[in-house]
Amino acid sequence: MNWFFLTVGYSGLSPKAPGTMGTLASLPLGVAILLYLGPQTLFLAALLITLIAIKSINRYEAVSHNHDDQRIVIDELVGLWFALSIAPGIGFDLATLIQWENGIALQIALSFIFFRIYDIKKPSIIGRIDR
Repeated sequence: MNWFFLTVGYSGLSPKAPGTMGTLASLPLGVAILLYLGPQTLFLAALLITLIAIKSINRYEAVSHNHDDQRIVIDELVGLWFALSIAPGIGFDLATLIQWENGIALQIALSFIFFRIYDIKKPSIIGRIDR
């Protein structure tokens, strides 16, 4: 169960772009939480998962002696959910989501794209912290 959690439903086991696969796997549940429970709930869920993930990753690294395993993509879920929860104008419903002209679906797409860019490039202080 821990490996399922850390790899976001085994999406991190993808041989190509495990981070992107983890982010894609995180999107449907994140959007569902956003639609039905709101951005505050999504933010709090991301925070709770962050705390659980830190403990789980530390345990995994202590046992495996494998630091920064690329298959662990729970951080992609957390990052995307934080991005979705703070995107402007996110208070919407399902009917609003499917109407591209109002920009909500575009905001979700841009949250995904910009999160992946920042996660891959790790600009500024984020890159230094990651090292």
